[in-house]
Amino acid sequence: MTLKFYEFTGEYYALIKAFSKEEAIDYYKDNICDIDSTVTQVTMKHAWDKYLQAYTSATGMTYHIGVFVETETEILLIDGSLV
Repeated sequence: MTLKFYEFTGEYYALIKAFSKEEAIDYYKDNICDIDSTVTQVTMKHAWDKYLQAYTSATGMTYHIGVFVETETEILLIDGSLV
């Protein structure tokens, strides 16, 4: 299975990588907010561009590439008010 990228733009923003839309929604509800949110599948390039905007080079590009391509469901970006 291939990971896909999902952007949640409701009350709390999130960018999540998951194997399916349903898995991404469940992960969002379990880890961020149980309120329904608008979710859109986005391209890998879109997700990568958003992901890179949020991080500095202090941790190194190799680290960020590793996080981005790991084959597990994970939150890549989260609303700053939740941090």
